[in-house]
Amino acid sequence: MKKTLIKTLKTFLTSLFLICLSVMPTVATTLPANIMETIKAELPNANIRFDGLISLPDGTIYLPVLPSNPKRNAKGKVLSTVPSNKKLSQKPDVVLFDSNFALLKVIKTKDGKVTVPSPKDIPFVIKTGLFPQDMLVPPGLVIPDDLQIMMGDLKIATTSSRVNDIFNNPVQKPKGMQETKFIPVPYMAGKTLLITTLDSKYISVIPSDSTVPKFTLKLENLPKFVQPVCNDDYILVAAAGKTYIDVADVKQEVLAKKIDLSYQPSEIILSPDKTKAFVAVSNDQSIFLIDLKTMSLVEKIKIKGYPKNISLSPDGKTIVYQDKNTGDIYTLALDNMYLNKYVFNASNVSKLLLKDNNVYILSRTQNELQIVDTEIKDLIYKQTVGEKPVDMTLIGNKLYILCASNELDIFNLEDFSFEKAIKFTEKGFSKKIVNVPDSNLFLITNVSDKKYFVYDTEKNTVLQSVNTPVYINDLQLINKKLK
Repeated sequence: MKKTLIKTLKTFLTSLFLICLSVMPTVATTLPANIMETIKAELPNANIRFDGLISLPDGTIYLPVLPSNPKRNAKGKVLSTVPSNKKLSQKPDVVLFDSNFALLKVIKTKDGKVTVPSPKDIPFVIKTGLFPQDMLVPPGLVIPDDLQIMMGDLKIATTSSRVNDIFNNPVQKPKGMQETKFIPVPYMAGKTLLITTLDSKYISVIPSDSTVPKFTLKLENLPKFVQPVCNDDYILVAAAGKTYIDVADVKQEVLAKKIDLSYQPSEIILSPDKTKAFVAVSNDQSIFLIDLKTMSLVEKIKIKGYPKNISLSPDGKTIVYQDKNTGDIYTLALDNMYLNKYVFNASNVSKLLLKDNNVYILSRTQNELQIVDTEIKDLIYKQTVGEKPVDMTLIGNKLYILCASNELDIFNLEDFSFEKAIKFTEKGFSKKIVNVPDSNLFLITNVSDKKYFVYDTEKNTVLQSVNTPVYINDLQLINKKLK
């Protein structure tokens, strides 16, 4: 009888709550603005995740409880706490706001169980609320039976769930590989590298002062891309053959969300302000727009052709890409009209960049930098570069062009002049340029030799060469230490 009553109440309250949400301007995962202001004022270092979960640097976690009967004209002030008369900055177990919105602290029992405060300490008005229905709770969380109604249709992840497997893997270290500690160059200290290979589901997570992984992340298949976002608090991951993007929460060490595109994602670029991601897919004439604040799919932008080599202009207003089937190059205006314009046709392109009215094209087989004017839609300049150009980056008015033949060519955009060709003594096949934020450095990877090296653009020289345990296919840089 008791179970039937609980189930009936749960169904009724969930339905009622969802009806309320449908007429409210605020969605379940967005905390009210005045509540967020209060939290940030009392707990300035709080991190509010896209699904509403709140975490603090010391490991404290709060679960938000959305009210079934929110009070109008509330100011977002704390009404009561457990223990009583505590400030939010003192991190009480239970916090009730004047709108009936509430926070429950995640606690550990003496036997190590992860749970929430005892039901007897939680006011009835909170018990009638619901947790955000797409929230991912901490691994292993157990909710007391008397609070099951608050769950609604929320799925509780446990420590054995697949969503947590990405962080629960032993270090994948080749036999005989010995860790070597070293002093990294300035601006590289305290950073972390995410390295993928062509033949492994694992992402090697390597501190910038070490030659071996501290731990590894395991995907369901070979990685298509790995992209740190939101001040490196999250990692967006796409695996081959999968139609979704996984969102890994670095702080909570869980796979926090899946963003399903219904098509296989292949490439990703970020807006200059890092609030949006544009994702190309391999089997549809579309580019998908993701809001990184909410980790949600905002829009599917229909385009001409099947996109590859996507790139964003420095002002963030235009995307340039190539149709993988025809070789046609297009621009896409990122405004309400999404004007899609044909620019040029090129073959064997390894990289595209757009600046002002010019598209810069690397032709891998012709060993050329080609410059096309988007207004007249024709070639206006071409420059011979080193053999097999594979990547380039724009720093100021200079293009740094990386060639697989271990050569870095520097091209000046102000007067279209070739400045210098720098030959590296390292062997192998150069692959990618990775910019080091807030510095004059970038990293250069080598796909056929287990190393990367640090390059100084002011001195035009290699500062440091670092060995790795694996052959690098892709490398991403996180501006903090993990674990």
